Amino acid sequence: EVTLAAGATYTFTETNAAGCISAASLDVVIDAQPATPSAPVAGTITQPTCATATASFTIASFDATSTYTFTPSGPTVDGTTGEVTLAAGATYTFTETNAAGCESAASSNIVVNAQPTTPSAPVAGAITQPICAVATGSFTISSFDATSTYTFTPTGPTVDGSGVVTLAAG
Repeated sequence: EVTLAAGATYTFTETNAAGCISAASLDVVIDAQPATPSAPVAGTITQPTCATATASFTIASFDATSTYTFTPSGPTVDGTTGEVTLAAGATYTFTETNAAGCESAASSNIVVNAQPTTPSAPVAGAITQPICAVATGSFTISSFDATSTYTFTPTGPTVDGSGVVTLAAG
């Protein structure tokens, strides 16, 4: 077996024991070494939301002739756009294998957050109705969460820091 450098063309001859030399062989063409792709890069990651259970991103410098392999397996890649859909609550890496069969190093970690939970419908506690001397009603929000925002329809009621809601009579 003869090892030859890539990207060159060779010919060779044979000299036998009697010292006679053959004609040169046909050209032996050794192609250039195929390029190994760089580690793939995830574009901006859209994390899961209350309404969407998955994350997504588009592969930067996407090549439709390449194959992308994820660890752990499962994400899907749109073969036209390079958009990837990932399950929530996991960390992924991926590699690119180009048309020549060369595989890249793994990407950086892609951390997908867990899907945020949607709160249950809020519940009003006992309602204090307006009286002759007081023109407003009030109630306390059951299971009040000071880190949440409460929005009223129609607008106008106020919520204090302990979950007490003051309403105009109406």
